[in-house]
Amino acid sequence: MKHDALPAAGLTREQLRRTLLDVASRDDAECDLARIADIGARPVFLLAPLSLTGCLHGARVAAQLSQVVAAVDDVTPQDTIHGAPRWTSERFVREAHRLPNAVVVDFSCSARGRAMVERLCQATGLERIVLTRLDPQLESLSRRPVFLLSASSVLGAMHAQTLATAAGQVIASVEETAAEALPGCGVLWRPADFLARAGAHADALAIDFSYEAESRARMRALCESAGVVYADCMPVLAHNGQYAVYEPTRIYRQRTLARLDDFLALADRLEDEASVATLYRNLLFRLSYDREWLAPIVSPPEDEYFSARADTATFQVGQNEHFCDCGAYQGPVVQRFLDASGGRYASITAVEPDGVNHEALERMGQALPRFRAINKAVSNAQEVLRFKETGTMSSHVTPDGTVSVPTMRLDDELEHLSLLKMDVEGFEVKALEGASRLVQTQRPRIAACVYHYSLDLLDVVGQLDRLVDDYHFRLRQHTGGYYYDLVLYGSPVAGNAPPAWAR
Repeated sequence: MKHDALPAAGLTREQLRRTLLDVASRDDAECDLARIADIGARPVFLLAPLSLTGCLHGARVAAQLSQVVAAVDDVTPQDTIHGAPRWTSERFVREAHRLPNAVVVDFSCSARGRAMVERLCQATGLERIVLTRLDPQLESLSRRPVFLLSASSVLGAMHAQTLATAAGQVIASVEETAAEALPGCGVLWRPADFLARAGAHADALAIDFSYEAESRARMRALCESAGVVYADCMPVLAHNGQYAVYEPTRIYRQRTLARLDDFLALADRLEDEASVATLYRNLLFRLSYDREWLAPIVSPPEDEYFSARADTATFQVGQNEHFCDCGAYQGPVVQRFLDASGGRYASITAVEPDGVNHEALERMGQALPRFRAINKAVSNAQEVLRFKETGTMSSHVTPDGTVSVPTMRLDDELEHLSLLKMDVEGFEVKALEGASRLVQTQRPRIAACVYHYSLDLLDVVGQLDRLVDDYHFRLRQHTGGYYYDLVLYGSPVAGNAPPAWAR
């Protein structure tokens, strides 16, 4: 993937919008559509139909084919894709042999996706027609020497070991301060070692996992001095099929692209220009994988959800708040609420399904009046779900979870609510559905994380629109290194001040 000049910080609203539309119009995976003419009247299976190329060209390809049997995908719940019945890969392997003359049309855009399609074709013995040309620089990843820069960072801890396995020839991890390299990520080099020794590895690629913009700038300069090709990790992760948060990075991009008109319409409803710039730059990051778009709009982490500062761009805290923290972890946001309110409040409810985290909240609450910790997950119904319990901030509901947790509706647990914070791993919409009475009758201010899935922002706004018709919306990005910490702020009153009933 080509890396253009770094995005300018001073672009106007209209310039950002035009740039966004221009980026959205590009197809970063070339598609050889002429090859479908060779298929004739043979039965066809569409594989990787929701890849980037599949989203852009799949419907047109399917319309030109006379006998599309199925589109094969294991992720989406929908019954049809591009007008064809959806089959799982298991069903494809089980039943495709009944059509020995069938052909597979391969839309895969990532190394992992390409490998998956190859395995399925080998299992069925079907001929494969590849429509997508992968980025030649990244396609050679498994055959060229690779350096991992800042693999000990937050992003490196998430992705570096998987990427190292895909790369195959990891020479070293280059770390500024870490005491050791991650297992499987090569030997540990300091920047001075890299400068002195990297030149011995011809055609090497250095992949940067630095989280902060300042670190990325240092690593980029280091590569220039060493004469090694620099690549930010984001396009490499996308190429390799790795996840953003709970969706593969490319799927996150594709679903954003498919709803781009709805995202653009949302810009007209945001309360301030900073929110519009945040929306446009976040979308540019999603579509281009270029993290530099985020740097100019990062809002201070200490302002996330609320702040004691009078000039905060998020929420000021009143002294009569009924505060509910959904996804409370071990209480850092509760502590910030206590600091911002000066310890004056009407009530605090902390909801946390992870048992280890809940125990920490219980200990915290021993010293607090009018505090309640609930060991459940918020949702729109009372049921029991499988849950991955880690004792960290990444615990979440998942079918392969290690424990069972009960869910609850906020309407069933709370009588009063003036300030609602939600970081519940993609359950924000269900949590709002379960708080319909509270939202409609008490009109709380709401700070909702909207980054776990690509359409969270649209879905949360849509759910609020179904409950109330006059909320004011602002949007802030509280980190510039990844998809994390995009927060929607909804309030029945304009600005950052608490409504009169919460003061």
